[in-house]
Formats: sequence, C-alpha cells, structure tokens
Amino acid sequence: MEWILYFFIYSFLGWVCECIYCGVPAKKFINRGFLAGPYCPIYGCGALAVIYTLTPFSDNVVILFGMGVIVTSALEYITSYMMEKLFHTKWWDYSKHPFNIHGRICLKNSILFGLMVLVVFYGVHPGIMDIVSLIPDTIQKVVVVIISAAFLYDGYTTVHALLRKNVDFREIENSIKELREAFKNANLFPLTQPLTDKVQQVLDSTNADEILLAHIDKIRMKFDSFYQKRKFTYDRLSKAFPNRIEAISRKNAERLFEIITRHKEDR
Repeated sequence: MEWILYFFIYSFLGWVCECIYCGVPAKKFINRGFLAGPYCPIYGCGALAVIYTLTPFSDNVVILFGMGVIVTSALEYITSYMMEKLFHTKWWDYSKHPFNIHGRICLKNSILFGLMVLVVFYGVHPGIMDIVSLIPDTIQKVVVVIISAAFLYDGYTTVHALLRKNVDFREIENSIKELREAFKNANLFPLTQPLTDKVQQVLDSTNADEILLAHIDKIRMKFDSFYQKRKFTYDRLSKAFPNRIEAISRKNAERLFEIITRHKEDR
C-alpha cells in the first residue's frame, strides 16, 4: 500500500515540477500532465524504478548519479516510443537539442533527471517515508482506493479520446497511401502530353481519391460531434504539449478535404 502512495506522491511532485518548468518561462499556468489530474505517471514510475533498483548504490553519489541518468533516460525513451506507437503522436521532440537520441531523450534532460535522483534519495524520500509511516493503514487504504479510482477514470477517458481519433484518421492514412502508390506506379515521365493530363488520368484510374474524400467528410462530421464531447481533453492536451507532432492532424485532414473537393468540382 505504501508503494502505491509513493507512486501518487511522486507523480504529483513531478507534475508540480513540470508546471513550474514550463509555466514560469511562459508566465502562465500550464497543466503539463498527460492526464487531467495533478499527476504525471512517468515521474511516479521513474521514482519507484530508481528507488527500487538503485538503493544498493545510495552510498556512492557518483555511481548513483550515473545510474540515475541511465535508468530515467531509458524510462523516458521507452515511454516516448510506446506513446508514439500507441497514439501515432510524438509528444515531445528533443531533435534540436545537442546530444539527443532520436529526439526522445537529450543530454540536458538526462543530467537534470540524474540530479533529481540525488535529490530524491538524499532529501525527499526519507521525509516521504516518515510521513507515510505516520498514516494509519486504514486511512492509507481509503486514500489509495479514492485516488486510484479517479486516476483510472482519468486515464480511461484520455486514452479513449485519443484512440478513437486515431481510428478515424487511420482511414485517411490508408487512402493517402493508396493514392501515393497510384502515382508511384504511374508512368508520368517522359512527357508525351501535358503533365496535368497525365495526373488526371491517374486520378481517373483509381477511386482512392473518392474514398479519401468520403472518409474525410465522414470523419469531419464524426470528429465534430466527438470533439465537442471531449473538448476539454483535446484542448488541455494541446496546451500541455503544444509541440507534439501528430501523424495526421485535423488541420491537415481539412486541407486534404478542400483540395480533393476542388479537384472534384473541376472535373
């Protein structure tokens, strides 16, 4: 039970650090959590990982720092990779930072995380253990049940909203791939007739553009309805991760819709 409390405590402290780190330069409050509540689960997982695995090195500051850099960097890299595969979105990108690996981790953040590990071991965790030990077991169980229920509901609504959007946009991606293959396999060169005529022939030879147009039109209506129900989640994530890179954004889908619609009207 204590370890679950540790997870939520460090998730909250991580959320506070993220809000300060991003909010101070912006001079406004920014909820930097992936979830709506005041917690960043990656910090809770990171704290438990380093406390559980690095305690044997706690007597050596240098080794503890080095191992802390490795463990936290590995966790950040794996989290970035899994979230990108699951949601088709790159939530953070350190490509412009020196000494980065695939934009998922960078030396600057890794060093900061290593320092945070030292702070946790020598400053924060002993105090947290003392405080948690003073809480009766019954109260611990009640608190854990309440917070866990809220956490699970928060996670479900956020993940469901993102996965639902990805299912719809995947239809657009498939139609785009079909169009790309049609143009790739088309013999556009050498030109024996105007390029526009050849492009028109390619479009006329496949119904991929019509399928794409239908997908986008359907998804626009579906997404409008779905977005209104989950407007808070989408708006919150846009503010929390303004630099995230989506495989296909709604803006791009709208642009595709306009281009193909124009093409249909000109035919």
